[in-house]
This record gives sequence, structure tokens and C-alpha cells, in this order.
Amino acid sequence: MKWLGVLSVILLAMQFGALAQAPAATSKSVFLDVVESTGSSKTINHWRDVSGAYSQTKYSSRELNVTVRNMAAVPGEFEIEWYFFGKPASGSGRFLYDKGSKKVSLAPSAFEKVSIDSKELSAHTVRDYYYYGYNYSSGDKADGWIIRAKVGEEVVRVKASTALLEQMAADPAAFAKATKSTKK
Repeated sequence: MKWLGVLSVILLAMQFGALAQAPAATSKSVFLDVVESTGSSKTINHWRDVSGAYSQTKYSSRELNVTVRNMAAVPGEFEIEWYFFGKPASGSGRFLYDKGSKKVSLAPSAFEKVSIDSKELSAHTVRDYYYYGYNYSSGDKADGWIIRAKVGEEVVRVKASTALLEQMAADPAAFAKATKSTKK
């Protein structure tokens, strides 16, 4: 009888020892909610005349308020990455103009709000209605954003400003190509 008690104590000790050495589980279940706002914006009028013609420069940035929620019953360590894309004021062609990341540790079923501000873009516009009737634009304007949640190197959730950007972020080759084209 004593041997049975000693044997059960040894088995329990071995079982708890194995549990103590097991790696801690981390959540891969995350929910992202993004609220977009204009951020900072200012317009400088260089000149304007009575015919309605004008020259102005607009400076603007984007602000995102991201809610990161751990949807699992275990704690989670997530890396939140953000990418802001722009395009020329008169033309096409998307380029990356700002990016960054932040590590977020969340308890089970907890959430954290992350505020993200992009760099400023500027666009210059000249319009002449009366005599020449032409419009000229130069500079850049915001085109969209992508938010990714990663656990280690694995992307577990993607949120974007448009369906096209979300589809691009889901394709690793297209995403790598898009993030390589930056504005110089």
C-alpha cells in the first residue's frame, strides 16, 4: 500500500514537472477595428484673384485609431504593423510613404487602443479659370493604409482602407512588391 502512495506521488510530480516545462501558449486570435480621421491638415493660399484663379498648397496627414482585441482565453503577444500608401496628385502609381510597428501584450479577452499618425504629404494646385482655363497639380496625396497583426513571423490578421489593399496584403508577393516602392 505504501508503494502505491509513493508511486502516485512520483507520477504526479513528473506530470507537474512536464507541465512546468511546456512552452506557454500564445493567442493567434485577434480582432482589429480601425477608425480613420484626417489627422493634421492645413492649406496655404499663395495667391487668388477676382476671376477665381488661385495657387495653393495643402499639407495633410492621416490618423488611425486601432483597437486590438485578443479573442482567445490565453494571453497574446502581437506585433501591430502599419503601412501608409500615397499616389501622385496628378497621375497614378502607388508608393509607400510611412510605416511602423508596435508590440502589444494582451491578457485573455482584453483590448488595447493604439493611435497611429502618418507623415505629412503635400500637394500644390494652380487653377486658372478665366484666361487660360487650365489646372495644374503636383505633389502627393494619401491613397490608403494597411494594418497587420503578427504573432512571431506569421500574419494572423489584416485590415485595410480598401478591399484592393486588403487583397494585396493577403498575397505575400504583391505585398512585398508594394512595400518596396517608396517615394524618394
